[in-house]
Amino acid sequence: MMKTKSRHSLAFIGTAMGALLFAVGLVGCGPDSLTLRAATTPTPAAAVNGSSGAARVAVAGPAPVVQAQPAPITAVGVPSAAPARVSAAIVSQPPVASSAPRGIQVTGNGEIEARPDEAIVEVGVQTRAATAQEAQATNNTTMQSVLNAIKALNIPDKDIRTTGVSLYPIIDRNNTVSGYNASNNVMVTVENIDQTGTVLDAAVKAGANTSTSVQFTFKDQTGLRNQALAAAAADAKSKAQALASALGLQVTGVESVTEGQVVIPRPFAASAATASAAAPSVPIEPGQQAVTAQVTIVFGY
Repeated sequence: MMKTKSRHSLAFIGTAMGALLFAVGLVGCGPDSLTLRAATTPTPAAAVNGSSGAARVAVAGPAPVVQAQPAPITAVGVPSAAPARVSAAIVSQPPVASSAPRGIQVTGNGEIEARPDEAIVEVGVQTRAATAQEAQATNNTTMQSVLNAIKALNIPDKDIRTTGVSLYPIIDRNNTVSGYNASNNVMVTVENIDQTGTVLDAAVKAGANTSTSVQFTFKDQTGLRNQALAAAAADAKSKAQALASALGLQVTGVESVTEGQVVIPRPFAASAATASAAAPSVPIEPGQQAVTAQVTIVFGY
């Protein structure tokens, strides 16, 4: 009986020692992988036959291999696994081509002078009366006389346009109405510029007494614009050739053209606030007016 207990105690101690060794082996394993394999020697079983006086140990077959999946482990005081090595490839992008054209960029200025061939005459009639009806009636009669005088000079109806009609009370210092003022203004286009003075004189004699002014202009503004642009282009070409010659280059063509500002003046003659019917005929001299243009051209070389 004592021998049987002794064998049992030895078996228990052996099993405990095996478990302790197994635990020590686990502590030495890294956190990233864990492999458990069965011992190559037979493992004692728990079955013991006590009837024969000897302990029979059943030996089991080889244990299967157990693979533990890697898992991140964070522990205080334990260094973490080395970081994964990351490789990055730097891809160089091709240079972006500039949108600006290659060449010699110059700005040309052109100017031509021309005599205005058309005039715009503005005349008006202003009347004052004690009542609104009287002021308006007098104004209508006078303006009709002005229009008749203008049309008598063979100015067509299409070239006469009313620009403003008004009727308003006149308030004195006592804040009372002391009368009414009526006005009517027309704009007359004179295609024959030499007739401008005659038209203005006829309007004044017929009763026009305010807003008398003259503006000079051109009938064919497109033609003048094109001439000024052509002059500006020629100026730009001359500048580009001078620059190319100084730099030892040769102009081969035009890369781009940008139209700049084109200025067509519309000068005014001196205006008179009021005119007298007894005044002599109004002299009109339009003179020469300058039309200017600007272009920017890039010449290739």
